[in-house]
Amino acid sequence: MFPSKFLTSEHLKNLLIPAAAGVVCIAAFPPLDFGFLAWLALLPLLYIVFQVSPRRAFWAGFSFGLPLHLYLNLYLAEVLLPYLPGWLALTALAAIVIYTSLFNALFAWSASLVKRFAPPLFTITAIPALWLVMEYMRSIGFMAYNNGYLGYTQWGYPFILNLTATYGYWGLPFIMLLFQTLICHYIMEPSMKKAAGRAAALLALLAAVGLALPEFSRVEEAGRKPLDILLIQGNSAAGDVLLQAGKEDILQDYLELTMEAASLSSGTELIVWPETVVDLSYTNSPEHRKAMSEAAVELEAAFLYGARVRTPDHLYNSIALLQPGKEEVPMYHKHRLVPFVEYFPYDKLLNQILQLDLLLGSYTAGEEITIFNLDGLPLAGVICFESYFGDHTRLFAAGNSRHLFILTNDAWFGDTIGLEQHAQVAAIRAAESGIGVTQAANSGITISFDYRGRELFRSEKSVRDYFAVSLDLKKRATIYARFGDYFPVFWTLYLLAGIFYYNFYLRKRNLSSPGPGKPEL
Repeated sequence: MFPSKFLTSEHLKNLLIPAAAGVVCIAAFPPLDFGFLAWLALLPLLYIVFQVSPRRAFWAGFSFGLPLHLYLNLYLAEVLLPYLPGWLALTALAAIVIYTSLFNALFAWSASLVKRFAPPLFTITAIPALWLVMEYMRSIGFMAYNNGYLGYTQWGYPFILNLTATYGYWGLPFIMLLFQTLICHYIMEPSMKKAAGRAAALLALLAAVGLALPEFSRVEEAGRKPLDILLIQGNSAAGDVLLQAGKEDILQDYLELTMEAASLSSGTELIVWPETVVDLSYTNSPEHRKAMSEAAVELEAAFLYGARVRTPDHLYNSIALLQPGKEEVPMYHKHRLVPFVEYFPYDKLLNQILQLDLLLGSYTAGEEITIFNLDGLPLAGVICFESYFGDHTRLFAAGNSRHLFILTNDAWFGDTIGLEQHAQVAAIRAAESGIGVTQAANSGITISFDYRGRELFRSEKSVRDYFAVSLDLKKRATIYARFGDYFPVFWTLYLLAGIFYYNFYLRKRNLSSPGPGKPEL
């Protein structure tokens, strides 16, 4: 049994209030998409953090994250349970929820420390910086996993997305947390008006610059007519990818749907298929499938499609461009591989244990940033999981691409909110990079955004359909596309400088006038 001191009503309150806030924050995400709630949802957590010890704050932060991340990651059960032993699937899901919740716990712990030892102005600015750094840390390294970020809740507000054009995605959570920290500070420490006033001025300055600057940025016209495309959503079953016969059925079905769509649409220049619709194997130089090459010639249209590419030495998750009458096969190989699924150091052992035909962990990461040339028009594509990484997608805009396609197969996630969560990220990427972004998904959601992150259209989920779309190809120069993740780097250095300074300051003060015992950590 737990010691009685851990079961007091005060301690339970310190856990239940943040947990309730985490539940409320769920409504800011799909399907409700009440994004405005995310501007207030962390107030209860901050209220607790401002009062309790760092150790108690850690558990308060974990209590906030647990219901939120359980909800946001529950869709993974749709793919884990059918293909893994039940105990292993549940263990993996629990590990993901605990892992992501720990970042909330670390945020609350470190925020409580700062609140105890730092002066008010540094505290108010450091707390949003800490949240930002925790999200940034979750985006790097082998275990990078960006699902459920707070700023994604703002995807439906194109004007607010101007902040991402200036600061990247990272400007959203920082300004949202600074706003809520200021409110909490005003309520709990009204005597500290001077520090709060300076922090409020910083908030106003960052928001004004971030929102206004993109409005004055140059918007480049494409210098040509809109690009007429066909997006093919075949809605093939996820399990068909596992069998050779199923793969051939998928290819044939996509060809039939493409021919049907093309017969009802005129002037199509580009046909876009989603991720891994085709299997390509080659020993020397790559070649397209014969049936696809014949279709391209007959339709007088190019194909941009997802393929699983095998060479004698490697396996890639790729995008290929097929242009009628051209033999070359320009390709982009996926850079950001899904940990444990597409990349794992012990892939042979993993596949031997699970005995699946998924080739888990066996993929090789690409190294080149490919800009496809469609009759002089620069276009680019990324694959599935990669759309969660703005530092990667911005490179294509910096390389002068006029449009970015996201090719994905989300059929693994059924009809869950995983599809909405993936689709909404495309809006962030469009506003960040200043180019239009279109996601082509096997089972939906197929969706398109313009260079400001404004939604142009979206498909239904789990339907077999096609979509004829005209893309105007406008491009807006953005600070983020040019300079990348400078914003989280700056605030990380700010925190480190503050830690070193106040650590030195406190040590010097304690040596000159020793005070009472240290507070509980």
